[in-house]
Amino acid sequence: MTDIENSAPKYHVVEGYIKDLIDKGELLPGDQLPSENELVRQFNVSRHTVRQALGELGMKGWIYKEKGKGTFCAYRKSVQKNKSVMVLTTYISDYIFPFIIKGIEDVLSSQGYSLILANTDNDKEKEAHCMENFLSHDIAGMIIEPTASALGNPNIEYFKELERRNVKYIMINAVYDDLDPAYIIMDDELGGFRATNYLLQIGHRKIAGIFKSDDMQGIRRKQGFMRALAQFDITLPKGYVGSYNTMQMSSYPYQFTKNLLEREDRPTAIVCYNDQIAINILEAIREEGLKVPDDISVIGYDDSNLAVASEVKLTTIKHPKKEMGTKSAQYLIDMIEGNVEKPRMIYQPELIVRSSCRGISRE
Repeated sequence: MTDIENSAPKYHVVEGYIKDLIDKGELLPGDQLPSENELVRQFNVSRHTVRQALGELGMKGWIYKEKGKGTFCAYRKSVQKNKSVMVLTTYISDYIFPFIIKGIEDVLSSQGYSLILANTDNDKEKEAHCMENFLSHDIAGMIIEPTASALGNPNIEYFKELERRNVKYIMINAVYDDLDPAYIIMDDELGGFRATNYLLQIGHRKIAGIFKSDDMQGIRRKQGFMRALAQFDITLPKGYVGSYNTMQMSSYPYQFTKNLLEREDRPTAIVCYNDQIAINILEAIREEGLKVPDDISVIGYDDSNLAVASEVKLTTIKHPKKEMGTKSAQYLIDMIEGNVEKPRMIYQPELIVRSSCRGISRE
């Protein structure tokens, strides 16, 4: 039996005792509290005093009652004291990523969450290091862009650990096939199809393509490219389709284009994995003394700032960028707060027509 000093309000002491149990982790969310009779005996107080203490705790959100069952701990210490969200993307400061991150940050900050950023440079080992570091922290959730998503998921155990800990996460831009996550992605296969189909519709038949091979976005865009050509019964000459990985990004597209332009059967158009690659290709075309779109048409993907940064304004496929960041952050918060289970969204690609493509007469 615990006697309460007469100088202290009796219900405050009972209330403080239960708060202390919760703060120390001796009572966890969902744990049942001692019965009113047990508290009466423990503190040598009246049932009215115990009920007053429990009433105060209930109004403050520390506990809840279930009729016919008892009183339970409702205070989620980890949620109230930790509202940190980890964001792991392949890149942070380049290309479209600042827009995605801005959208994420706007939503998180408006709802009281803090943002912790990291990037992998599309390197699997760095992804493992980042995931290990994140798992050493008490986090509310994660927004993840898969790294080299076409090369499998050797880091799957880190993601399974997130699930074991019930840490909510959502993937953007791509998804690891061996997981079943929430996600927001684009229909990249349809994007590749629409870009290529546009060129076919305006008369092109000799269409080259260059695609990234270690990200699923590149695989899907290439599939759409090939599907569009197949619908027109077009078989491309050998060497018309180029594939590169992250390590080759700065050199391969330029050299691939130079080789294409030296051919007797030079293509009349090139479909690019993204706007970055299209800019490299524009440079190679200029160096050969050719003009876009007079001599060759070029089409990009993502509708980034680069699409309108040069004298040639790129026809391209629109990426949602900031909107993707905004929605991924809101979906994650909804999952953390128990409002949804695994939200999923697939953006439909939109073609933005500018001056880098022209129609040609069919031969």
